[in-house]
Amino acid sequence: MTARLTRLLTTTALAISALTMGGCAMIQSNVANTTLSILEDGVTPPVLQERDVDMACNFSMVNAPLVGAARNFYGDPSLMETVMLSSAGVCSENQAMGEEMRYLRAARDKRADEAQDARIAQKRYLAAAAERQYGAFLRMKNKMEQKYFIKYGESCPKFKRDFDELVYLMGSIGGLQAIQNDIAAQQSVGVPTDVAPMVERAMNCLDNAKWWGAPQAGRATVWSIIPGAGEGHDAKTTFDSSMTIGEYKGVRLAHVMAAISAQSTDDKDRLREVIKRFAKVKDFKQNTDYRLIDAIAESQMTNISDRMWTHNTGSRTPIGSLGKFWDDKIGGDIDAGSFLN
Repeated sequence: MTARLTRLLTTTALAISALTMGGCAMIQSNVANTTLSILEDGVTPPVLQERDVDMACNFSMVNAPLVGAARNFYGDPSLMETVMLSSAGVCSENQAMGEEMRYLRAARDKRADEAQDARIAQKRYLAAAAERQYGAFLRMKNKMEQKYFIKYGESCPKFKRDFDELVYLMGSIGGLQAIQNDIAAQQSVGVPTDVAPMVERAMNCLDNAKWWGAPQAGRATVWSIIPGAGEGHDAKTTFDSSMTIGEYKGVRLAHVMAAISAQSTDDKDRLREVIKRFAKVKDFKQNTDYRLIDAIAESQMTNISDRMWTHNTGSRTPIGSLGKFWDDKIGGDIDAGSFLN
Protein backbone atom coordinates (compact mmCIF):
# COMPACT_ATOMS: atom_id res chain seq x y z
CA MET A 1 0.00 0.00 0.00
CA THR A 2 2.77 2.39 0.95
CA ALA A 3 4.77 1.53 -2.18
CA ARG A 4 1.68 2.00 -4.35
CA LEU A 5 0.99 5.39 -2.74
CA THR A 6 4.60 6.44 -3.24
CA ARG A 7 4.45 5.55 -6.93
CA LEU A 8 1.17 7.45 -7.28
CA LEU A 9 2.59 10.55 -5.62
CA THR A 10 5.76 10.38 -7.71
CA THR A 11 3.79 10.02 -10.95
CA THR A 12 1.51 12.90 -9.97
CA ALA A 13 4.47 15.12 -9.12
CA LEU A 14 6.15 14.37 -12.44
CA ALA A 15 2.96 15.08 -14.35
CA ILE A 16 2.45 18.41 -12.56
CA SER A 17 6.09 19.31 -13.17
CA ALA A 18 5.80 18.51 -16.89
CA LEU A 19 2.60 20.52 -17.20
CA THR A 20 4.16 23.45 -15.36
CA MET A 21 7.29 23.40 -17.48
CA GLY A 22 5.23 23.04 -20.65
CA GLY A 23 3.11 25.98 -19.59
CA CYS A 24 6.18 28.12 -18.94
CA ALA A 25 7.65 27.18 -22.30
CA MET A 26 4.38 28.03 -24.03
CA ILE A 27 4.18 31.40 -22.29
CA GLN A 28 7.80 32.17 -23.11
CA SER A 29 7.30 31.11 -26.71
CA ASN A 30 4.23 33.33 -27.05
CA VAL A 31 6.04 36.31 -25.55
CA ALA A 32 9.15 35.76 -27.71
CA ASN A 33 7.22 35.34 -30.95
CA THR A 34 4.96 38.31 -30.18
CA THR A 35 8.05 40.44 -29.63
CA LEU A 36 9.56 39.21 -32.88
CA SER A 37 6.32 39.98 -34.72
CA ILE A 38 6.43 43.52 -33.37
CA LEU A 39 10.01 43.87 -34.61
CA GLU A 40 9.16 42.45 -38.04
CA ASP A 41 5.91 44.30 -38.64
CA GLY A 42 6.19 47.38 -36.43
CA VAL A 43 9.86 48.30 -36.15
CA THR A 44 11.46 47.19 -39.44
CA PRO A 45 9.21 49.21 -41.83
CA PRO A 46 9.99 52.63 -40.29
CA VAL A 47 13.70 51.73 -40.05
CA LEU A 48 13.70 50.94 -43.79
CA GLN A 49 12.30 54.43 -44.40
CA GLU A 50 15.39 56.05 -42.87
CA ARG A 51 18.55 57.07 -44.77
CA ASP A 52 21.21 56.80 -42.07
CA VAL A 53 23.30 53.79 -43.09
CA ASP A 54 25.76 54.03 -40.20
CA MET A 55 22.99 54.20 -37.62
CA ALA A 56 21.19 51.21 -39.13
CA CYS A 57 24.24 48.98 -39.35
CA ASN A 58 25.49 49.93 -35.88
CA PHE A 59 22.01 49.29 -34.46
CA SER A 60 22.12 45.83 -36.06
CA MET A 61 25.60 45.08 -34.72
CA VAL A 62 24.52 45.91 -31.18
CA ASN A 63 21.10 44.27 -31.22
CA ALA A 64 21.57 41.15 -33.36
CA PRO A 65 22.76 39.09 -30.34
CA LEU A 66 19.78 40.34 -28.33
CA VAL A 67 17.35 39.29 -31.06
CA GLY A 68 19.11 35.93 -31.37
CA ALA A 69 18.56 35.35 -27.64
CA ALA A 70 14.86 34.82 -28.41
CA ARG A 71 15.80 31.17 -29.02
CA ASN A 72 16.36 30.81 -25.28
CA PHE A 73 12.66 31.64 -24.90
CA TYR A 74 11.43 29.21 -27.57
CA GLY A 75 11.13 31.87 -30.28
CA ASP A 76 12.56 31.71 -33.80
CA PRO A 77 14.35 34.97 -34.68
CA SER A 78 15.78 33.72 -38.00
CA LEU A 79 14.01 36.28 -40.19
CA MET A 80 15.01 39.27 -38.07
CA GLU A 81 18.53 37.88 -37.72
CA THR A 82 18.80 37.75 -41.52
CA VAL A 83 17.94 41.45 -41.73
CA MET A 84 20.27 42.42 -38.90
CA LEU A 85 23.23 40.31 -39.98
CA SER A 86 22.91 41.61 -43.54
CA SER A 87 22.93 45.16 -42.21
CA ALA A 88 25.84 44.43 -39.85
CA GLY A 89 27.79 43.13 -42.83
CA VAL A 90 27.58 46.63 -44.31
CA CYS A 91 29.48 47.94 -41.27
CA SER A 92 32.28 45.42 -41.77
CA GLU A 93 32.50 46.16 -45.49
CA ASN A 94 32.77 49.89 -44.80
CA GLN A 95 35.50 49.26 -42.24
CA ALA A 96 37.32 47.06 -44.76
CA MET A 97 37.07 49.87 -47.30
CA GLY A 98 38.66 52.30 -44.85
CA GLU A 99 41.61 49.94 -44.51
CA GLU A 100 41.83 49.52 -48.28
CA MET A 101 42.05 53.31 -48.64
CA ARG A 102 44.90 53.27 -46.12
CA TYR A 103 46.60 50.49 -48.10
CA LEU A 104 46.33 52.35 -51.39
CA ARG A 105 47.75 55.57 -49.94
CA ALA A 106 50.62 53.71 -48.26
CA ALA A 107 51.39 51.85 -51.48
CA ARG A 108 51.48 55.16 -53.41
CA ASP A 109 53.94 56.54 -50.86
CA LYS A 110 55.98 53.31 -50.87
CA ARG A 111 55.42 52.70 -47.15
CA ALA A 112 55.55 48.91 -47.24
CA ASP A 113 54.98 48.25 -43.52
CA GLU A 114 51.91 50.49 -43.43
CA ALA A 115 50.57 48.95 -46.63
CA GLN A 116 50.98 45.42 -45.31
CA ASP A 117 49.31 46.27 -42.00
CA ALA A 118 46.37 47.90 -43.78
CA ARG A 119 45.91 44.87 -46.05
CA ILE A 120 45.85 42.51 -43.07
CA ALA A 121 43.27 44.67 -41.29
CA GLN A 122 41.19 44.85 -44.47
CA LYS A 123 41.09 41.06 -44.76
CA ARG A 124 40.01 40.71 -41.13
CA TYR A 125 37.07 43.04 -41.70
CA LEU A 126 36.18 41.24 -44.93
CA ALA A 127 36.21 37.93 -43.04
CA ALA A 128 33.84 39.43 -40.45
CA ALA A 129 31.57 40.65 -43.24
CA ALA A 130 31.60 37.22 -44.92
CA GLU A 131 30.74 35.47 -41.66
CA ARG A 132 27.81 37.79 -41.00
CA GLN A 133 26.53 37.58 -44.56
CA TYR A 134 26.84 33.81 -44.68
CA GLY A 135 25.04 33.65 -41.33
CA ALA A 136 22.25 35.76 -42.84
CA PHE A 137 22.05 33.44 -45.84
CA LEU A 138 21.87 30.27 -43.71
CA ARG A 139 19.19 31.65 -41.39
CA MET A 140 17.10 32.73 -44.37
CA LYS A 141 17.57 29.43 -46.18
CA ASN A 142 16.78 27.22 -43.19
CA LYS A 143 13.76 29.26 -42.15
CA MET A 144 12.27 29.38 -45.65
CA GLU A 145 12.68 25.64 -46.06
CA GLN A 146 11.07 24.99 -42.67
CA LYS A 147 8.25 27.54 -43.04
CA TYR A 148 7.27 26.89 -46.65
CA PHE A 149 8.26 23.22 -47.03
CA ILE A 150 10.57 23.88 -49.97
CA LYS A 151 14.13 23.12 -50.99
CA TYR A 152 15.94 26.43 -51.49
CA GLY A 153 17.10 26.81 -55.07
CA GLU A 154 14.90 23.98 -56.28
CA SER A 155 11.35 25.08 -55.52
CA CYS A 156 9.70 28.40 -54.71
CA PRO A 157 7.92 29.46 -51.51
CA LYS A 158 4.34 30.68 -51.72
CA PHE A 159 5.13 33.81 -49.77
CA LYS A 160 2.62 34.96 -47.18
CA ARG A 161 4.14 38.38 -46.49
CA ASP A 162 6.23 41.04 -48.22
CA PHE A 163 8.58 40.85 -45.24
CA ASP A 164 9.33 37.21 -46.04
CA GLU A 165 10.10 38.14 -49.64
CA LEU A 166 12.40 40.93 -48.49
CA VAL A 167 14.24 38.54 -46.17
CA TYR A 168 14.52 36.01 -49.01
CA LEU A 169 16.08 38.70 -51.21
CA MET A 170 18.44 40.07 -48.56
CA GLY A 171 19.59 36.64 -47.46
CA SER A 172 20.19 35.53 -51.04
CA ILE A 173 22.23 38.62 -51.89
CA GLY A 174 24.07 38.14 -48.61
CA GLY A 175 25.10 34.68 -49.80
CA LEU A 176 26.69 36.14 -52.94
CA GLN A 177 28.43 38.88 -50.95
CA ALA A 178 29.74 36.29 -48.50
CA ILE A 179 31.43 34.35 -51.30
CA GLN A 180 33.15 37.43 -52.69
CA ASN A 181 34.28 38.74 -49.30
CA ASP A 182 35.51 35.33 -48.20
CA ILE A 183 37.60 34.95 -51.34
CA ALA A 184 39.07 38.42 -50.72
CA ALA A 185 39.84 37.33 -47.14
CA GLN A 186 41.74 34.26 -48.38
CA GLN A 187 38.75 31.99 -47.67
CA SER A 188 39.29 32.23 -43.94
CA VAL A 189 35.56 31.69 -43.28
CA GLY A 190 35.07 28.81 -45.71
CA VAL A 191 31.89 29.95 -47.47
CA PRO A 192 31.03 27.20 -49.99
CA THR A 193 30.98 28.39 -53.59
CA ASP A 194 27.95 26.22 -54.38
CA VAL A 195 25.89 28.96 -52.71
CA ALA A 196 26.12 30.96 -55.97
CA PRO A 197 24.23 28.54 -58.27
CA MET A 198 21.62 28.02 -55.54
CA VAL A 199 21.05 31.78 -55.34
CA GLU A 200 20.93 32.07 -59.13
CA ARG A 201 18.06 29.59 -59.27
CA ALA A 202 16.32 30.91 -56.15
CA MET A 203 16.16 34.49 -57.46
CA ASN A 204 13.61 33.36 -60.06
CA CYS A 205 11.14 32.98 -57.20
CA LEU A 206 10.91 36.77 -56.74
CA ASP A 207 9.02 39.29 -58.85
CA ASN A 208 11.76 41.30 -60.56
CA ALA A 209 9.61 44.39 -61.08
CA LYS A 210 8.31 44.39 -57.51
CA TRP A 211 11.81 44.17 -56.02
CA TRP A 212 13.47 46.93 -58.06
CA GLY A 213 15.18 44.66 -60.62
CA ALA A 214 17.42 43.19 -57.92
CA PRO A 215 16.49 39.49 -58.35
CA GLN A 216 17.51 39.30 -62.01
CA ALA A 217 20.53 41.51 -61.37
CA GLY A 218 21.56 38.98 -58.74
CA ARG A 219 21.31 36.21 -61.31
CA ALA A 220 23.34 38.26 -63.79
CA THR A 221 26.01 38.74 -61.11
CA VAL A 222 26.39 34.96 -60.85
CA TRP A 223 26.59 34.68 -64.64
CA SER A 224 29.36 37.28 -64.64
CA ILE A 225 31.59 36.07 -61.83
CA ILE A 226 31.25 32.27 -61.91
CA PRO A 227 33.12 30.63 -64.82
CA GLY A 228 30.72 28.92 -67.19
CA ALA A 229 27.57 30.18 -65.43
CA GLY A 230 26.85 32.81 -68.07
CA GLU A 231 26.60 30.43 -71.00
CA GLY A 232 23.41 31.17 -72.90
CA HIS A 233 22.70 34.34 -70.87
CA ASP A 234 23.11 38.02 -71.70
CA ALA A 235 24.30 39.53 -68.42
CA LYS A 236 24.72 43.09 -69.75
CA THR A 237 21.19 43.28 -71.13
CA THR A 238 19.82 41.82 -67.91
CA PHE A 239 21.73 44.37 -65.83
CA ASP A 240 20.57 47.25 -68.04
CA SER A 241 16.90 46.28 -67.86
CA SER A 242 17.15 45.68 -64.10
CA MET A 243 18.78 49.07 -63.55
CA THR A 244 15.96 50.69 -65.51
CA ILE A 245 13.43 49.04 -63.19
CA GLY A 246 15.41 50.16 -60.13
CA GLU A 247 15.50 53.76 -61.36
CA TYR A 248 11.75 53.73 -61.87
CA LYS A 249 11.01 52.00 -58.56
CA GLY A 250 13.35 54.23 -56.54
CA VAL A 251 15.90 51.64 -55.34
CA ARG A 252 19.21 51.38 -57.22
CA LEU A 253 20.42 48.06 -55.83
CA ALA A 254 20.77 46.54 -59.32
CA HIS A 255 23.32 49.24 -60.17
CA VAL A 256 25.61 48.08 -57.36
CA MET A 257 25.50 44.50 -58.60
CA ALA A 258 26.26 45.68 -62.15
CA ALA A 259 29.24 47.66 -60.80
CA ILE A 260 30.51 44.70 -58.77
CA SER A 261 30.26 42.54 -61.88
CA ALA A 262 32.24 45.05 -63.95
CA GLN A 263 34.81 45.37 -61.18
CA SER A 264 35.19 41.59 -60.92
CA THR A 265 35.85 41.27 -64.65
CA ASP A 266 38.14 44.34 -64.66
CA ASP A 267 35.92 46.11 -67.20
CA LYS A 268 36.90 49.69 -66.32
CA ASP A 269 34.82 51.38 -69.05
CA ARG A 270 31.68 49.51 -68.00
CA LEU A 271 32.36 50.30 -64.34
CA ARG A 272 32.56 54.02 -65.07
CA GLU A 273 29.40 53.81 -67.16
CA VAL A 274 27.45 52.16 -64.31
CA ILE A 275 28.69 54.64 -61.68
CA LYS A 276 27.76 57.58 -63.90
CA ARG A 277 24.35 56.09 -64.56
CA PHE A 278 23.78 55.60 -60.83
CA ALA A 279 24.65 59.20 -60.03
CA LYS A 280 22.78 60.85 -62.90
CA VAL A 281 19.34 59.27 -62.96
CA LYS A 282 17.04 61.99 -64.23
CA ASP A 283 14.30 63.01 -61.76
CA PHE A 284 15.20 60.11 -59.47
CA LYS A 285 12.95 59.72 -56.42
CA GLN A 286 13.84 57.31 -53.66
CA ASN A 287 11.19 54.76 -52.74
CA THR A 288 9.89 56.13 -49.45
CA ASP A 289 9.31 52.64 -48.05
CA TYR A 290 12.87 51.48 -48.80
CA ARG A 291 15.03 54.59 -48.48
CA LEU A 292 17.57 52.67 -46.40
CA ILE A 293 18.13 50.06 -49.13
CA ASP A 294 18.84 52.77 -51.70
CA ALA A 295 21.06 54.61 -49.21
CA ILE A 296 23.07 51.44 -48.66
CA ALA A 297 23.37 51.10 -52.45
CA GLU A 298 24.66 54.68 -52.63
CA SER A 299 27.16 53.95 -49.84
CA GLN A 300 28.44 50.87 -51.65
CA MET A 301 28.68 52.71 -54.98
CA THR A 302 30.58 55.52 -53.26
CA ASN A 303 33.00 52.92 -51.86
CA ILE A 304 33.66 51.62 -55.37
CA SER A 305 34.21 55.17 -56.63
CA ASP A 306 36.48 55.94 -53.65
CA ARG A 307 38.65 52.94 -54.50
CA MET A 308 39.12 54.23 -58.04
CA TRP A 309 39.78 57.83 -56.98
CA THR A 310 42.25 56.82 -54.25
CA HIS A 311 44.15 54.52 -56.58
CA ASN A 312 44.57 57.34 -59.08
CA THR A 313 44.75 60.49 -56.94
CA GLY A 314 45.50 59.40 -53.37
CA SER A 315 42.18 60.63 -51.96
CA ARG A 316 38.52 59.66 -52.06
CA THR A 317 35.74 60.89 -54.33
CA PRO A 318 35.34 64.65 -53.76
CA ILE A 319 32.12 65.81 -52.14
CA GLY A 320 29.29 65.97 -54.67
CA SER A 321 31.39 64.25 -57.33
CA LEU A 322 29.99 60.73 -57.44
CA GLY A 323 29.74 59.92 -61.14
CA LYS A 324 32.67 62.20 -62.01
CA PHE A 325 36.28 61.13 -62.46
CA TRP A 326 39.70 62.72 -62.02
CA ASP A 327 40.41 62.73 -65.75
CA ASP A 328 37.04 64.03 -66.93
CA LYS A 329 37.26 67.21 -68.98
CA ILE A 330 34.89 69.96 -67.92
CA GLY A 331 34.64 73.07 -70.05
CA GLY A 332 37.77 72.79 -72.15
CA ASP A 333 41.03 72.24 -70.29
CA ILE A 334 39.61 72.19 -66.75
CA ASP A 335 39.49 68.69 -65.33
CA ALA A 336 37.60 67.10 -62.43
CA GLY A 337 40.82 66.75 -60.45
CA SER A 338 40.85 70.51 -59.90
CA PHE A 339 38.02 70.06 -57.39
CA LEU A 340 40.54 68.49 -55.02
CA ASN A 341 42.30 71.85 -54.61
